[in-house]
Order: sequence, then structure tokens, then C-alpha cells
Amino acid sequence: KPGRAASAIVAEVLSDVLAKFPWPKSMRWGSGTTRWVRPLHGIVCLLDGNVVPFVIEGVEAGDRTRGHRFHGNEPFAVTGFEDYGRKLKERKVLLPAPERAAWIAEQADTIAKEHKLALVEDQGLLAENAGLTEWPTVVMGTFDKEFLEVPAECLMTAMRNHQKCFSLREPKSGKLANRFLTVSNLIAADGGQQIAAGNEKVIRARLADARFFWQQDLKKKLEPMRLELGSITFHEKLGTQAERVERITELARQIAGAVDAEPDLAGRAAQLCKADLVSGMVGEFPELQGLMGRYYAIAEGMNPKIAAAIEEHYKPKGQSDTVPTAPVSIAVALADKLDTLVGFWAIGEKPTGSGDPYQLRRAALGIIRILLENDLRVP
Repeated sequence: KPGRAASAIVAEVLSDVLAKFPWPKSMRWGSGTTRWVRPLHGIVCLLDGNVVPFVIEGVEAGDRTRGHRFHGNEPFAVTGFEDYGRKLKERKVLLPAPERAAWIAEQADTIAKEHKLALVEDQGLLAENAGLTEWPTVVMGTFDKEFLEVPAECLMTAMRNHQKCFSLREPKSGKLANRFLTVSNLIAADGGQQIAAGNEKVIRARLADARFFWQQDLKKKLEPMRLELGSITFHEKLGTQAERVERITELARQIAGAVDAEPDLAGRAAQLCKADLVSGMVGEFPELQGLMGRYYAIAEGMNPKIAAAIEEHYKPKGQSDTVPTAPVSIAVALADKLDTLVGFWAIGEKPTGSGDPYQLRRAALGIIRILLENDLRVP
């Protein structure tokens, strides 16, 4: 093929890529057909300091952009990537995401120490806030102490999921403090008082919801929840969650002897291990499954081994997670994972090179790790 100017190739390739760019959620604007994550207002495209000309939905590529919406919204020209980053920073847009994340972490840690508190570190939330802000400014807020009667994980999850807020703990006791840190995208004239007040108002409502779920679930109890599992389909070819729990219960009893667990305790823990799936709290925050079952079991005064097994039978959840070490927890964890593996193999849903929708590899690796790390020998 005869050679072409690099700018012509870049313009052609970029136009094609931008038109086909996949977004989980996208939108159209104006009268065009192009879909983008947000309406496209400007494109900066330079090659060796010169503009690469192309047009998308009437928006021409050029060398001009804008800074922060409130702190630097006047248009300005750039000559290259370094110039782009430097001029954006002057106009209150910190371009590199790692720098934004580091800045958030530094501010959060400083504010926490000023109030003699410890930040609950959360790398996922840190990255998310870095992606949501251009000039991150951390502000502290408070919530009513009465909410602390609800398990800390419920409050932390509510604040994280709904408001992207960081939680704080008391350094000595490790208990959750009635304060949070939110990340604003601007420098507030009042030092962030209004931002804090707005977040406090929303968080109060969200924590009230969490407290309601907690109180209602405590009234309901685990045994009635377990009976509701018959209405939840696990898989159309493998029956309901109730039928699955029956299989896990029988298997846990059989495994118990090989791992030095009491068969009755292993069986009862297996009976209740999925009960919290129908609780209000897990319905709102699915990531709390298992943990909430443990809290409800403790609240009902059940044997601590049963309560622990309800939470720990999901372990290990990933490569960095620990494995259960208590015999009852081991019996239920193995039964759960073995039932999953055998069931999906039986109906032909084996993992492929490109997909493992039922996380069967994780179940298999979990079984291997539980046996090896606990030095177990089973038939």
C-alpha cells in the first residue's frame, strides 16, 4: 500500500474507534446517532503539535479545551500532552488519576488524624473517587450515634455504595466512628460546610434504611428465612435454593467426620448457610451475604461454631482471601463448593477458555486451598 500522512491515518482510525467505542451505559444527543457516555463538547487531537482534523457529530477536533467547570472554565489552547497537563493543573484539573488518588488519600489521612481517628482504607473506593473528581477536596461529616447499634459493615456499605464516602474508626477500640469523609470536586468558599451538610442529610436517610432492614430481619429470624428459600430458583436445571441447601446439609454431615467436625453442628450450619439471602439487608447489599447470617445467628444465641460457619462457608472468595480453619466451617465450605462443581458439571455447564459464569474455577481452587492449607486428608 502506498504511504499516507500519519495525520490522515490517525483521523480515520480515531473517527472509527470513537464511533464504535463500547460503553456500559451511553446516550444520544441532538439529532445524531452517535452514542457516548456523555454529550461530546470538544475534542483535542494533536500530532507533533499540529491539529489532526476530523469531525464527530459536528464537533471538530482542535487544540482548545477548558479547565475546571467552576475554577477555570475559560477556553485555552495547548501544544502537546505535557502542556495540556500543566495548563489543566493551573486551571484546577489534576489530570493523572494516580495523583488524584494519592491526593485524596493524603487529605483523608490528615483529616482523620486531626480528629484522632483512623481511616478505613478502601482502594476500590479511592479509585472510584479519583475517577469522579478533577480537583478532589476531602470534607468530613457526621451522623447520629444512634445508628452505631447497627453492625458496622452495614453502615460502611451504605455510605460507600450510596454516597461514595469513606468510613472512620476509633483507633484504640477499632469501633466505627459516627463520622465519614466525602470527596468534593471543588474548593468551597465556606470550607465545605454546605457540602458536608448535604451529604449528612442523604446519609441520615440511607442509614435509617439500613437500621430498618436490620431491625426487621432480627424480628424475622433465620429459620423462617430458610423456609423461604423454596421460592428462589438456584438454576432451572438444579432446582431451588432450598433443594440446594438440602444437598449441602447432607454432604456437610458426611464430610464432618473426615474433618473432625461435629456432624449435627455442620448439618445445622449448612441448613442455615443461605438463609440470609432472603433478608432485607442482603437484598439491599448482596455483598453482605454470609456476614449478615452470622450476625443474625449470634443475635439468636446460636452456637458460635454455627454462626462462624454461616459466614465462612463462602471463603475463600478470591486469591487474596483466607480459607476457613474451624472444622464446622470447613465441612460446610467444602459441601457448598462440591455441590456447585458436581451440579454444574452434571448439567454440562463446564468452564470454557473464554468464560466461567458460575465461577467453577474459583470453587475448585477453593476446595484445593482448604484441603492443603488445613493439611486435611479426605477420601
